[in-house]
Amino acid sequence: MEYWLKCGKDSIQLPIRPGAFEVSQENTHQTVNVQTLGNVSILGKRGLKAFSLKSFFPARDYPFADYPKDRNPWDYVKKISSWQEKKVRFIITKTKINTMVTIQSFSYSEEDGTGDIKYSLSLMEYRAPKYTKPVKAVLEPVKTTEKKPKKKTTRTDSKKKVKTHTVNGNDTLWGLAKKYYGSGSYYTKIYNANTTVIENAAKKHGLVSSSHNGVKGWWIYPGTKLVIP
Repeated sequence: MEYWLKCGKDSIQLPIRPGAFEVSQENTHQTVNVQTLGNVSILGKRGLKAFSLKSFFPARDYPFADYPKDRNPWDYVKKISSWQEKKVRFIITKTKINTMVTIQSFSYSEEDGTGDIKYSLSLMEYRAPKYTKPVKAVLEPVKTTEKKPKKKTTRTDSKKKVKTHTVNGNDTLWGLAKKYYGSGSYYTKIYNANTTVIENAAKKHGLVSSSHNGVKGWWIYPGTKLVIP
């Protein structure tokens, strides 16, 4: 049994097989109270399947791994984080699970001195929306002798206000993403919008880049003004 995540032509196999996985599915059935009959059931469509699993990305070779260590554990974190706004195919071999999904949540932590990164992954079945193009109604013009009122010109400010955040001593991109988007896994969105500012600040403080263990934007400094896209 192997666990795979595939996005386009790119793919990764989870190196340490999860101890278990869970599949849940809700349906849109309704219960309605009808006079003289009491409660009756109205069948609805099936809901989307949800998948959840936990494991860790190894920092060294383990005899129980599905294959020898082929990359830094942070490379897995970076790859999965970059797929959070895309469709991903989730496959568990030797089962019937081969489904297009979206990544609902991805949390990870480094809790001990081994360098291993523990993670928790929640996936939701992807179902493409279907719709039919509405027919345009053709209306006959209404003749009128009334003069059209002159349009009032109003001045509007076409410039959108840009949200910014000035870094303090306790800030991290993960924390800022959790504050503004509700999930720290969106930290790459903030980094991509502020790459030049973050990298210049890192160089001013004597670093080659802001990266640490392959994670960009690890080092940010107080006083740096960031755009929150």
